[in-house]
Amino acid sequence: MNQLFSNRILLKTDPQHFGELRESQTILNQPSLLRARMEEDGYLFFRGLIDRAEALEAREEILLKFAIIGELDATRPINDAIHSRSEAIEKVNLRAFTQSVRDGVAYRRIVDHSCVLKLYEDLLEGPVRSYDFRWPRFVRPGEGCGIHCDGPYMNRGTDRVFSSWIPLGDVAKHEGALMLLEKADGHDAMLRSYFAKDADRDRIEWLSTNPVALQEKFGARWLSADFYAGDVLCFTMRTVHAALDNMSPVGKCRLSSDSRYQRIDEPFDERWNGSRPETHGYGKVFFPGLGQWKNRNFKDEWKPVDERGRLLLNEEDN
Repeated sequence: MNQLFSNRILLKTDPQHFGELRESQTILNQPSLLRARMEEDGYLFFRGLIDRAEALEAREEILLKFAIIGELDATRPINDAIHSRSEAIEKVNLRAFTQSVRDGVAYRRIVDHSCVLKLYEDLLEGPVRSYDFRWPRFVRPGEGCGIHCDGPYMNRGTDRVFSSWIPLGDVAKHEGALMLLEKADGHDAMLRSYFAKDADRDRIEWLSTNPVALQEKFGARWLSADFYAGDVLCFTMRTVHAALDNMSPVGKCRLSSDSRYQRIDEPFDERWNGSRPETHGYGKVFFPGLGQWKNRNFKDEWKPVDERGRLLLNEEDN
């Protein structure tokens, strides 16, 4: 196995500290078993739930847009997603650019794929909807994601919300795959105060940026997998997760999608829903990477922009 890092810290990958995600294809379309396993593990992992060709179509649609702003090496095929540091990013209207990525037709078909919606209808025992806001992630070499749970960011409506992490292309562990912390005794009790927070009201940062220390505290393994286009990983608002750092030796960018789902007839979080979602404030756009700030003011993922949508990062941030 390649050496694996998260938040630039080398992980322990022996069997006592690191494992593979349990697959759930065999219980698909069996609602009671799906609900029981979600309760037990805090996640469900499916191989090939979405047709591979559909996932790759969404990948190409998004990568074409990143190529236009110079983020991809123009000497390589676009679908290789080889990074090329763009000096044009500071001049791009990121508000318009990121909206065009989120609203792509092929990408939206993945978020609202019939197989994904059917899964959540089985879990929630009724009609479901995805959040109006969607989170496509373009992860450059060397980048990752801090450790957190989704609950504090999504808790102004119903608490019955699930997340999907969908790779848009093949993603090996060392290329930035998602990882989850295995549920352990006392998991929820140890995080009770964290779950009660509202991310915007309480201005929270990452739960941790040290995966080894957090693992020792909980006494649980990190779990991940080598993902393939069409796989779907689902988890709860209380599932501790992060990304492995993208350590691609060839400079390949990782492309994936986060999306959230709830019942249609339950209250929704206004930050992420409606014709003009509030998100974390209208002065920011979702554009992960370009530095690490421990997510102060959500800056690891949400970038401040001016009235024309241009980046407002100053030298001390880099």
